[in-house]
Amino acid sequence: MAELKKKIFIVDDDPILAEMLKDHLIKMTSYEVKVFNTGEEILNSMSELPGIVFLDFYLNSVNKEAMDGMEVLREIKILSPETDVVMLSGQDKIDVAVKTMQYGAFDYIVKGESSFYRAEQVVFNIYRYKKLQGNAAKYKNLSIWLAVAFVLLVILVLWLEMTGKITNLPGFSY
Repeated sequence: MAELKKKIFIVDDDPILAEMLKDHLIKMTSYEVKVFNTGEEILNSMSELPGIVFLDFYLNSVNKEAMDGMEVLREIKILSPETDVVMLSGQDKIDVAVKTMQYGAFDYIVKGESSFYRAEQVVFNIYRYKKLQGNAAKYKNLSIWLAVAFVLLVILVLWLEMTGKITNLPGFSY
């Protein structure tokens, strides 16, 4: 099962927004939440393997030498492909959202008055998605075992019939 790790990392070069999002997610979820101000900081902490990363698209708006969100997204997906990344941006451009999804983002949230609520909903959606993935894996395994059991049963019946232990004639055998 694709188990969701109970850690959320927030990466944003706006410390006030990052702390506000952290406070909201701590109140609304049972996750451990950490804040990072640069992509380089989170990449150095990926050994902790978070389940979810909220990642600012423009991480280099304060420090022009810093990695931008797309570079960090690519690196996170290389280091930890199972980590779900949610991009945050002030841009409401569909092509930017599509581009982030092509590089492996789970969702794209436009910063604004509803962004904290959307972040909470995305956490719930990721949890639900991981649970569905786990259930699908269980059902797949169950189906395989049932198929194997059916084949073995057919083989057993054929063997019993060939050895004369059972017959295809109705009634009692003498």
